[in-house]
Amino acid sequence: TIIIDFKCDDSILIKADSEQISRVFINLIKNSIESLNEKNEKHPNFIKKISIEILQNNDHIKFILIDNGIGFNTTNLSEISKPYFTTKKNGSGLGLSIVVKIINDHNGAIEFLNYKKGAKIKITFPKINVS
Repeated sequence: TIIIDFKCDDSILIKADSEQISRVFINLIKNSIESLNEKNEKHPNFIKKISIEILQNNDHIKFILIDNGIGFNTTNLSEISKPYFTTKKNGSGLGLSIVVKIINDHNGAIEFLNYKKGAKIKITFPKINVS
């Protein structure tokens, strides 16, 4: 069982290719679940959690995803988004590099952070004005 805490402001719009953005969030949530399951192998009684928060201010929308899994298994977080870099035994190393490319193609930015006992990913998009 995984606890998912989802918080979202009302009426958030971004201009995006729905297939590409879906690929981003599917990949990130899949990675979080894999991280939680890997941690569960060593600590079978821990409570698996994913937190997703979507916030907006005057000119940006922020997506924040936090999990309490194993975190990023590298001391150099800039390596994470490089093609073919992986810490998984069966990983291709393409998932996060594709995520970064899609975010960049949509004029966004992404940050990968080790966070307490897990991982935190922040994605920022420019807000579109609807008139």
